[in-house]
Parts: sequence; structure tokens; C-alpha cells
Amino acid sequence: MNFEKMTKKELIKANEDLQAIILDLQTKLAKSSSSDGRKSQVLDLLRKFGSISILEIADKLKISTKNVSSQLTYLRTDGFQIFTDPKGRKVLVETKKVEKPETKPEEPEKPEEPEKPEEPEHIPEEDNEFEKPEEVLEQEKQNESDEIFEIEKSEII
Repeated sequence: MNFEKMTKKELIKANEDLQAIILDLQTKLAKSSSSDGRKSQVLDLLRKFGSISILEIADKLKISTKNVSSQLTYLRTDGFQIFTDPKGRKVLVETKKVEKPETKPEEPEKPEEPEKPEEPEHIPEEDNEFEKPEEVLEQEKQNESDEIFEIEKSEII
């Protein structure tokens, strides 16, 4: 709106319109803050008492049990974990959220080099280098000595 080019009558009308808008916004703000106020009050009672019935909340806040139930629903919608214990009392379970601090990257991240697989210290070339039971080792020694004997025997003949 260009107020400089408006007549006095137009300015008065624009002023009334703006005041009506402001009044409407103030009314909406008051309603939303009182609703948030109720949620906060219910939340405070849950935190203070640990477990509390809907009837006790209603008595302390001087509101209806239906209103308390609605506030509990709003709190659940907002992400609060509210459960009912075996006695029918409401319990707030709060978990600590770890907030990550916002960091601004000063330098672009360098790509990481791929990890090289570790090479084994020694790769056995033959099966006999693995640990074998003593009986097997004895048998292999016997077989080797038999082979050597056979070779020597064939050379003699």
C-alpha cells in the first residue's frame, strides 16, 4: 500500500482494516499460547510426579479429564513418549537427545585412500607346513624314510 497517495478517508479505512487484522492475530496467538500453556502444565506435572492419573491432572489444573486426554494426545504428537502403567497412571519416558553441533566445513574434505588389505606374514607353500597332529607327522616321516629307502634300493639294483 502506498500511504502517501491515499486520501484521509482511505487512510482511516486502511487503519481500521489493519487494526482488525492485528486483533485477529492477537486472538489467535492467545488461543495457541493458552493451548501450549496447557500442554506445558500437563508436561510439568508428568515430570514432577513421575506417574499421575488423568483425574489427578484434571484436578490440579482445574480442567476436564477429556481436556487432559487431548493434551496428552498433543504431547504424543509432539514426540513425547507417554505410557500408561499397570495402575492406569500416565508415565512420561524421556530420552536424552544428543544434539550434534553445527560445524561449518572450512576446507573441502579430502577423499580417503582405500584401506589396503593386510597381507599375511607367511603363506605356507605346502600342506606339511600347517600344524598337524603328531601322529600324522610321524606317519609322514615314516613314509619319507620308506621312499628314500626305496630309491636307494633301486639304485643298488
